[in-house]
Amino acid sequence: MPSLKHVFTSFATATGALLLANCTMGTPQSRIDGNYSLYESLPAKQQELVSQGRIAKGMSKSAVFLALGNPSRKSEGFRDDTHFERWDYTRLKPRYYNFFQTIYGHGSNHRGHGRHYHDFAFAPTIEYAPYRSASVLFLRKVVDSWERLGPPRY
Repeated sequence: MPSLKHVFTSFATATGALLLANCTMGTPQSRIDGNYSLYESLPAKQQELVSQGRIAKGMSKSAVFLALGNPSRKSEGFRDDTHFERWDYTRLKPRYYNFFQTIYGHGSNHRGHGRHYHDFAFAPTIEYAPYRSASVLFLRKVVDSWERLGPPRY
């Protein structure tokens, strides 16, 4: 059986690696570094926007990918005799609440004598709820419109 120190060290190492991966893989600069020739092929104004994580009307799907990353969901359709595609981006909003539970029971000790017990448990808790944070609409393979959405209020 592994020691508590070994378990803690493994957990800390895995958590650190996960946090580092999340911080480095999700930035415009990391996507630019990984796709530099694609970035260089963009017009200067689009390069400036991409490096800031911003988009504008007329940008290609490649430029949007460099600026915002892979979408959480892609959908497509046909409207007004034109094919369109929508990219949706999702973020997580933390929800904080307190968990409280009372515990009541009846048990016996090693001599068979009964005993009642009452206890409680309290724990602050965080859950993460996904929400749509942005959508980009492409017509004829370029950005036609986009919107950023704030987190919902609970």
